[in-house]
Amino acid sequence: MQQAPLAARSAESSGYVLYFQLASNGTRRACSLTIQAESANEAARIFRENWGTIESMARDGVSTGVVGKTPISLALS
Repeated sequence: MQQAPLAARSAESSGYVLYFQLASNGTRRACSLTIQAESANEAARIFRENWGTIESMARDGVSTGVVGKTPISLALS
């Protein structure tokens, strides 16, 4: 499992897109996450600080087959 984002790019007003992979049962799953932030560094910091929650949500979605191209909202407090 890779815990650091592979890349972050600006998606204009829609936020920064971070890419990561999940490994499960010998297969890898490519994932992306859009984070609203003021900079790419801020988006990467938010990603790292919330990795446990992000990973859990991604794994749950992959295992149930719910995650696809449907946007998922993660509210941080």
